[in-house]
Amino acid sequence: MVYLSKKNMRKTIVFYFIFQSFFLHSQIRCASDHYISSLFQINNLYKNSQRNVNKEIVQWISNNNQKESINIITIPVIVHVIWEDNTDENISDMQILSQIEILNKDFRRANIDVINTPSVWNSIAADCEIEFCLASIDPYGNATSGINRVKTSVSTFSLIGDKMKSTNEGGTDPWPINDYLNIWVCDLSGGILGYATSPSNFLSSGDGVVVSYKHFGDNGTVEPPYHKGRTTTHEVGHYLGLKHLWGDSNCGDDQINDTPTQQSENNDCPGFPHNQNSCGTQNLNGDMFMNYMDYVNDFCMNMFTQDQKTRMVASINLYRNNFLTQTICNSSLSVINSTNRQNKKLIKIIDILGRKQNYEKKNIINLYIFDDGSVEKKIKIN
Repeated sequence: MVYLSKKNMRKTIVFYFIFQSFFLHSQIRCASDHYISSLFQINNLYKNSQRNVNKEIVQWISNNNQKESINIITIPVIVHVIWEDNTDENISDMQILSQIEILNKDFRRANIDVINTPSVWNSIAADCEIEFCLASIDPYGNATSGINRVKTSVSTFSLIGDKMKSTNEGGTDPWPINDYLNIWVCDLSGGILGYATSPSNFLSSGDGVVVSYKHFGDNGTVEPPYHKGRTTTHEVGHYLGLKHLWGDSNCGDDQINDTPTQQSENNDCPGFPHNQNSCGTQNLNGDMFMNYMDYVNDFCMNMFTQDQKTRMVASINLYRNNFLTQTICNSSLSVINSTNRQNKKLIKIIDILGRKQNYEKKNIINLYIFDDGSVEKKIKIN
């Protein structure tokens, strides 16, 4: 938690009323930029370190051009479920597992939605080679399920004060932030779906991701149109150093070279192409609205880009490098070589364009679709 002086407490109170008025009558797809702005107001070390992030990442990429992806990076996750008497908030293990699998599919580009990526961007759509697992070892060396359930007397939580991240405030303290991706799932007020901290050489004590229990995973308590687990995919993107596509300003800079310049966020589910030639560009393809770092409905999201992958790998190496050598996970819920689904049955095989295959073609990507909803991506080599 961030402890405040009286001066900083006054600043926080001012921001509280600003945010309350902003959130009062709207649903907020992502509040990460507002949350980080509030941290800037109360923590100069965090603010100053964030100013250097882009320069440090660009330098790392320049020095590691051929070494950005040596092995699959597996990130251990601890999910803190904070619930009141309302049993809906105490989401099931199945709902939590579905979110971990969604993260793996999205970051490995093994999700069924890949068939919806416009062909003009297929060449830069990335398998990020980042996977996630529920932690199998807790901070004391004991076995754990990777799920921490905490009963609370707090009815709803706000991003102001980060109370869900404090045991003394009705939430739960994070597990060591350098070793685990902490995700808090709770009842968020103000229509907020989720928010996250961004990486730098100074990590706040509340480092991690917060997601509404109504938008975590793809079953149980989830509510459409944000019911496919993409809120968490989006917020983990922030946690690993990505910005919104519009750079949080009109025609801003997301610091990614292979995403088109975008005027602002997109909502609902636009048709392709959308917003052609915006921001004074000659861009006939329009916005990359199906990117996970936009605001469209979950069903319409399906890709990260190669440069987004490079930036996330750089962020891990620079600021979250304990993940490179972690031993907290015994196994991963990888969708690439899944071994934990012994009884699933193959329904069909399709190619990357969604065309049904009657047999396994060699030297191309085949998507294997199973009766449990899982998808595996394979290439059969001669």
